Amino acid sequence: MRTIFLVILFLPCWSYATETINCHFDKYHQVNHEVPEMTGYTAIDQSVEIVAGTTSDKTLKLDGKKRGTNSIKWVLLEQKGWEAYSTTYAGDFGELLTIEHKLGESSKGLNGWYKASLIRSQITTTHTLLGKCLVK
Repeated sequence: MRTIFLVILFLPCWSYATETINCHFDKYHQVNHEVPEMTGYTAIDQSVEIVAGTTSDKTLKLDGKKRGTNSIKWVLLEQKGWEAYSTTYAGDFGELLTIEHKLGESSKGLNGWYKASLIRSQITTTHTLLGKCLVK
């Protein structure tokens, strides 16, 4: 009974992304926690399109060198209407997409180009894609 209550209590916090988000990443950073000399930046050309909380078929059909994500479903981590300097979505492949914006902009609804990062982590490495996203 307590478990059901907790699920109902936190259910409003979980919501799928409803926007259309088009991201392009041009910089990749890897941190190797065991072999620091393998840490560094490189240029990339990867993209992601998310429509109503789902990675588009167009993105999923891209070759791995061009596809920025393996996640299919995305969940908004903040409650709608919260004022913050960024908005973060979690993908079902363990990735975090963070979109940076002005304080309060998220409560009005994002619309335009924003700096963004897409992070995935493993035990010995952390991978960050850096770029920008168009949110509509």
